[in-house]
Amino acid sequence: MAKISPKQINMNDGTELILREAAAVDAEAVLKYTQEILADSPYLMTTPEEFTQTASQQKEWLVRMAEDPNKIAIIAESNGMIIGFLDFHNGNRVRNMHQGAFGMSVKREYRNKGVGKALLNALLEWAERNPLIEKTTLEVFADNANAIALYKKMGFEMEGIKRKAAKTDAGYHNLFLMAKFV
Repeated sequence: MAKISPKQINMNDGTELILREAAAVDAEAVLKYTQEILADSPYLMTTPEEFTQTASQQKEWLVRMAEDPNKIAIIAESNGMIIGFLDFHNGNRVRNMHQGAFGMSVKREYRNKGVGKALLNALLEWAERNPLIEKTTLEVFADNANAIALYKKMGFEMEGIKRKAAKTDAGYHNLFLMAKFV
């Protein structure tokens, strides 16, 4: 059973966007999207070289996500193409099941058009309906000003800093810990 119903909205430029839960049949498209986004974004922890998932592994992962009522994977698509993706995982222990973390990405050419906001709204609406989830958290590169501005606008608050938590060719980067109670 789907955790969210497909939802049609318009991006800031008027282009139609569909938000929906990812399904096993999306495995190859999600895999391709992930490979593309990893090659194009300096703000993700995984490097393209590290991402070795196969289509069958991606399918298994999407099945597990769909079967767990406290996890969700959301696709944003336009003209049948994935342009954004968000996945949320709650804690796996009794004492931290009430909270979880998410990761989100949007294709470069679709940034600043409302895709990230739409994905976050879908996550927060789902989390508010989920009887177990009380808190959504994230880690964001401290120099990712656009993402931080969006998270703050959506009600996320700073909880801490992980100093020199990421190391790239450009040097060390701090990560901000942010959260929102639902």
